[in-house]
Amino acid sequence: MKESVKVLYVSSRGDIGGGGENYLLTLFNNIDKNRFKPIVVLPNDGSLRQPLEALGVEVLVIEANYGWLQPDAAWYKTIEGAQSRVNEYISLIQNHKIDLIHTNSNLRFEGAMAAQITGTPHLYLAHIEYQPEMPIFQRVPLHLPSFAQLMDMLSDHTAAVSWSVANTLASHISNGAIEVIHNGLELRQFDDALAVEPNAFRTELGLTADDILITAAGRISPDKGFDYFVEAAKRVSELKPDHIHFAIAGDPENTVHATLLNELVQKHDLSDRFHFLGFRKDIGSILAGSDIFVLSSRKEGHPYIMLEAMASKCAVVACNCAGVEETIEDGVSGFIVPLGDTDLLAERIDGLIDSRELRDRMADAARTRIESSFTADRTANKLMECYDRLVSLTAKPPGSIGIELFLQNCAELGRLGNRSIELEHRLSQLERNPFSRLCQFAKQLFGNKPS
Repeated sequence: MKESVKVLYVSSRGDIGGGGENYLLTLFNNIDKNRFKPIVVLPNDGSLRQPLEALGVEVLVIEANYGWLQPDAAWYKTIEGAQSRVNEYISLIQNHKIDLIHTNSNLRFEGAMAAQITGTPHLYLAHIEYQPEMPIFQRVPLHLPSFAQLMDMLSDHTAAVSWSVANTLASHISNGAIEVIHNGLELRQFDDALAVEPNAFRTELGLTADDILITAAGRISPDKGFDYFVEAAKRVSELKPDHIHFAIAGDPENTVHATLLNELVQKHDLSDRFHFLGFRKDIGSILAGSDIFVLSSRKEGHPYIMLEAMASKCAVVACNCAGVEETIEDGVSGFIVPLGDTDLLAERIDGLIDSRELRDRMADAARTRIESSFTADRTANKLMECYDRLVSLTAKPPGSIGIELFLQNCAELGRLGNRSIELEHRLSQLERNPFSRLCQFAKQLFGNKPS
């Protein structure tokens, strides 16, 4: 019997909370583990480990911090360690006899570089458009064509979770060859949540059957556009002062932005009807208890949370970020509004509040749309077909002089940077030393007289 293909997955995060992590958990519940054996590398030992291991997935950790690189010390530490991290991947590939590497991230390159050095096939799966505001790209600014060419150079194949994302990359890579594999959901968990009466989340908030609950969800960060949601909530509340509630579920990843959102809610006098829920594990119950879902994001790839809301029979109003137009049929399975148009966003929400018949019709159409086109088994099958093609390619020769020299330069630059920071710190300590200041004063007072 043929041995299963060992696939090494490189994850952006070590904690649950984003679409990329949901993607992996859903995939491993649907992939044929008799044919493919997944091994996941996390950048830190976080909350994602437990659910992965519960699915029978081997989890390894190669420490890496890409979260905040503005301080020079953080940046130099990151680049100094790049060579050793790539070497850890190389050892892992060789010791575990990895057949294929799947990078599930826009900001992790170590697995791709190790794939080039070892001659292992590599798949880059783009979950979102290139984001120049990511910390690593603030330190190493790239234009979009250069980013696309980098990923193409490091990969044997490139895939994207939506046509919107694919189209931003396709014209800049060889042959424009990008495959689109949409995200998909397991519907059972949403069916289970819908079947529970009364809904636990509405009970938690003390809502009655007459109350309308309008929900948004995602990491609390500027790219999720929750400020647009709050502004639309202000306009809706002016039109509908009673029985309307708003909620945001999500980890306050960016605490500064979370504080600004709270202040905006208070400024608009919405505190009695606006609920900040924080990170929640019961997103199925929250969506099942919601009447309307709002996707206000500035940037997405193929938003999982929007798919989940549609599967939960919410009426959806979505800003037109990546992945929305190819999922929602405007006016049928939801409403699409231009990005940042809070007036139209509020108008669409208000229209849904006014018409229970419209809400129900759109919610049913949304659910049908998910069932027909965006299920987990479809996604897993397409991805396994992609894996089959990659492992059947003629083996490429191992080695990359360019990558090896780049990593050596990173290590040396990091060491020099850290040394310069250390010297600056010592100099600062000397300048604060009273004896040092006394010596300087004496030198100024007596000058350099000949003996």
